[in-house]
Amino acid sequence: MSTATLSNAKPDTVASAAKLKPKEHGAYAILGIPIATSLLIAGISLPGVCVAIASVTGFLAHEPLLVAWGHRGSRAQRSTPTATRRLVILTGFTILCGCVALLTGSNPVRISLLGCLGLATTSFALAVAGNHRSLLGQLWGIVGLSVPCVPILLAGAIPSDLAIEIWTTWLIGFAATTMAVRGVIAAQKRHPRTIHWLAICALSVLVIGRYTSSSSLAIVTLPMLAMSGWLIIWPPPAKHLKRVGWTLVVGTVVTAVWMIVVV
Repeated sequence: MSTATLSNAKPDTVASAAKLKPKEHGAYAILGIPIATSLLIAGISLPGVCVAIASVTGFLAHEPLLVAWGHRGSRAQRSTPTATRRLVILTGFTILCGCVALLTGSNPVRISLLGCLGLATTSFALAVAGNHRSLLGQLWGIVGLSVPCVPILLAGAIPSDLAIEIWTTWLIGFAATTMAVRGVIAAQKRHPRTIHWLAICALSVLVIGRYTSSSSLAIVTLPMLAMSGWLIIWPPPAKHLKRVGWTLVVGTVVTAVWMIVVV
């Protein structure tokens, strides 16, 4: 093979690999930060690590699945053989690690894993149907992406009620940031933002109410809520959307650190 052939093949390979990465960048934080936080809270265990790996590989299989099924257009479909191969590999890792977690985990871990499987299946179905960018699709995506923290926590002998509270805390925080980002986009398109205002206000009242009545862990979402409120009040220009994303990631990390300290 000539040098020219090698130089031509390399960009195609890089481009193909880039196309097979999930395009929903906020999903990386929604999946990764709760998993990392849960491992730090619960400690390292074989079922917990297997759940983490299965969750990541299952998430990475999302884009190859859409490409292989032709949901990313004709240009992306040209890489279907690569997408299919990657889909098979990632799915294999997901199934293998999921089975190890089922075999080595306790009964609560197994039950929660079945719930994770159901949520993942419905999330994939929404994506294949093309509804993953709708408000309902994104909110349901938050549920499916964040739920792996539950079996990880249970695998570390964290009480089930605390594990559920930690998960619902993440749901509140990510619901707020998702509504904030959608509100920023709506502002750029000059669309009404009433639903975004109401959602963030309702979530803030919920957190404060739960904290004053029962010292709820949800108070740790205040950094995420504060940044979400700031984005709704002063939506930045569209060209700063990437900066908005990183700002919300910082708020999420602050929430994660606070959660680790409190728990």
